[in-house]
Amino acid sequence: MTRKTKVVVAFMTALIGVVIVFSGIYWFTVGHTERTKDKMIEAARERLETEQPSVNIERAELYNGTEPYVVFEETDQVQFVPVDDKLPIVTRDIASVDLDQVCAESVAETGGSLVSCKYGFDERALIEVVTKSGASYTYSYYTLQAGEFIRRVQLTDS
Repeated sequence: MTRKTKVVVAFMTALIGVVIVFSGIYWFTVGHTERTKDKMIEAARERLETEQPSVNIERAELYNGTEPYVVFEETDQVQFVPVDDKLPIVTRDIASVDLDQVCAESVAETGGSLVSCKYGFDERALIEVVTKSGASYTYSYYTLQAGEFIRRVQLTDS
């Protein structure tokens, strides 16, 4: 082999090694978190289908409040299934509040761009709106029943 070929082979070997190392790091960090989240959602789905078999689930998402809850959305109501089996499942109607309108109003108030807008449960049913402006994130919370403002928290990267 020529010197140029040896350099190319060494470079390719190093590149493959770096890819393998970073794939392993991803698998044990972000991948592990995603698998754990998926397991919690699946366990909550099984519990909801067992306790309320007539529920027609459209979407499920994990919400980490004081207690972690899995939020299942239907067309006219939201089911909040706690990860802790000892806590009861909470059901709230969402027909009276338009999630998109609450999010749009929150973005207009805080400025910046919308990061996420979702239902949550932290001692009560709520809507969480996250916006980003520059290096700061603003978390705004609204009541689910009336869409009324609860509180706003701003986090700034330094």
